Amino acid sequence: MELEEPDGRDIFLSIDNLFEILGNPTRRMILSKLAKVPLGASELAASFGKKISRQAIHSQLKMLIDYGIIQSHGEDPRSIKYRINSNLTLRIDITPDYFNINFNVVKLDNTRDNLELKDTGCHIDYQKIRTPDKKLRFLGEKIKEIEQSIGNLEQERTILLHNKECFIIELKNIIKNQYDDYLNTKEQPNLEKEIFYTLFYNPIKYFKRINIDKLLDDMFFSEMGPIRRDQNKVSIRHLLRDLSNLMDVFREDKDDWFFDI
Repeated sequence: MELEEPDGRDIFLSIDNLFEILGNPTRRMILSKLAKVPLGASELAASFGKKISRQAIHSQLKMLIDYGIIQSHGEDPRSIKYRINSNLTLRIDITPDYFNINFNVVKLDNTRDNLELKDTGCHIDYQKIRTPDKKLRFLGEKIKEIEQSIGNLEQERTILLHNKECFIIELKNIIKNQYDDYLNTKEQPNLEKEIFYTLFYNPIKYFKRINIDKLLDDMFFSEMGPIRRDQNKVSIRHLLRDLSNLMDVFREDKDDWFFDI
């Protein structure tokens, strides 16, 4: 199990808040519209017709503002516009042998100075174009090329995830054939296996030294409160010691455990 929270300095949105926001179709539609054109509340309400009241639109906008996803601009209350105020990416993988949620949220500064055409590598060719129509065609072609490249990367990622799942399945076969009897003698065999697979789901995170706190987070023990967390922390330490005695990919040194692959 692998769950990655944003690693930026300014963390202002949790995974639960993110799912709450994106789980609502009205908020998704608002974000879709604001990603294209800054709009006022009345304009958004008009685009929904009679299905959603203006008051409900204001409520959704306030929630998005509170979480830093959008911001308002303009001084006159009658002409306030809303626009997106963050870069957000979300990726979810769920298979019978693999579970991963990765997301990143970064607040934007008001100037957007970090986005410049010269950084794309094609600004010299673009500057040679004189007419607006040809500039539009050039930009459209570049966007199409990027979309095609993203599609190719997604296909490659699908193949890599397939290969990773194959390796995980073989890993589980080894555990079943070689270590299942030993693990079944324990009081919590499933917990020991869950620890083992959590480490192998993301070896880079735990390579060399196993961080117990990260392991607790990835196994969702942090959601159980501090007392249960401490109890499970003790259990995990004992189970890691058992794994280090059983398999040479784990090694104990004083109170630290090392994952060597």
